Amino acid sequence: MAKVDGPLFSLGARGKIADAMVFFPWKGRHVVRQWIIPTNKQSTLQGYIRAALKAIGKWIGVIVDESVVMAGATDNVPAGLNWNAWLGGGFLGLLQSGGTLVTSSLQNLVDEYSSLAETLLTAFKTNATALALVDFALGYGYTDNIEAGLQLYFGAKACYEREIYTTAPYTIDPASWAVSDVDNFKTDHVA
Repeated sequence: MAKVDGPLFSLGARGKIADAMVFFPWKGRHVVRQWIIPTNKQSTLQGYIRAALKAIGKWIGVIVDESVVMAGATDNVPAGLNWNAWLGGGFLGLLQSGGTLVTSSLQNLVDEYSSLAETLLTAFKTNATALALVDFALGYGYTDNIEAGLQLYFGAKACYEREIYTTAPYTIDPASWAVSDVDNFKTDHVA
């Protein structure tokens, strides 16, 4: 049942009426909209998007304030954007073609990571563990395990894509990094 102040003048209202309308305050205004039942779409495409967003979000979560990575992002972010959204957008841009998410793009990045030289793969895994990144998997869409090293690799790709620095290793595609580059990248998260 809706609660109404000044019923004839509709000075204020909150709540829903018969699963048809919802009254609520928004930014200091009293508004009304159609009642809709929220859904949690779990399509394949949605699973890919959520897996990618979760992976890049977990990576961004380990970046320490005033670190080299954060400084590079905040120095280059366009006005009006948050540094973390801008960096995440760099990664998501790798998954798009013509502005549309392509599910095979995520799998291509996973395959690229999996085909790295064993020493480089181990460096990403070890440094991701040192940064406290943990593996995860979704129950729908992209259901493969997204390991911690892959999340760090996604972060490296985002930094490369956004060109946060004009010096190595940030000017080199992470698929071609040396083990020392991965070690330095980890250090740049906390220093």
